[in-house]
Amino acid sequence: MFTDAEKKGYNIKPKYTISEEGRKNMSLAHMGHKHSEEHKKKIGLAGKGKTLSEEHKKKLILANTGKKLSEESKKKMSLAHMGHKHSEESKKKIGLAQKGRIRGPISEEHRKNLSLAKKGKKIVL
Repeated sequence: MFTDAEKKGYNIKPKYTISEEGRKNMSLAHMGHKHSEEHKKKIGLAGKGKTLSEEHKKKLILANTGKKLSEESKKKMSLAHMGHKHSEESKKKIGLAQKGRIRGPISEEHRKNLSLAKKGKKIVL
């Protein structure tokens, strides 16, 4: 017989777990599925304006740490930042963050490269 919840049309079922085999089958069923452009826009709009908790941000950082970017992605990121100028306030903050930073000893090869890079350039004090 039906419970009161079932009579009203609520989808209330006892909790259950999905087996590993079932998970694998569901995963395979969704593989290769592509969202339409309209649906992609809706997904984007749904996420706009939401703020992430600090815990969630940390989890995202951990998930992406160590991932290698493709050359195409690197190029896109480079182009997106080209021409960007830091404000004076921003430059001061960057400078303060670097103050007291200890750098290791520079190898002879690195010294030569630095020297070659600066040759022919005027030093403005």
